[in-house]
Amino acid sequence: MEKSSIVHTRVSPNVKNECEAIFNKLGITTSYAISLFLSQVSLRKGIPFEISLPETDNLIDFAIGVSTVDSGLPSEKAKTLLGLLQKEIIDLETYEFAIKRMHQKE
Repeated sequence: MEKSSIVHTRVSPNVKNECEAIFNKLGITTSYAISLFLSQVSLRKGIPFEISLPETDNLIDFAIGVSTVDSGLPSEKAKTLLGLLQKEIIDLETYEFAIKRMHQKE
């Protein structure tokens, strides 16, 4: 089958680097891994693995860990963000982005 379509996507640099290291060990390229994924979606007519939401307690524990400052305690801004996350006003991706931006400015 001729390959003529291009797929562009944005991912975290850390995720990209971790995945590329795994793909290198497997002897495949990132492009080939994505092609495998898309082929499986087409064959199965859906995502080829289970997708589920993390338990709220684990999500909050994770969020607290991400938001701690040198003292080991969340800052006031991080506490506000945690509240928004708990109330589902923002999602985890938005929370992580805000925390990263907050730490860049400090």
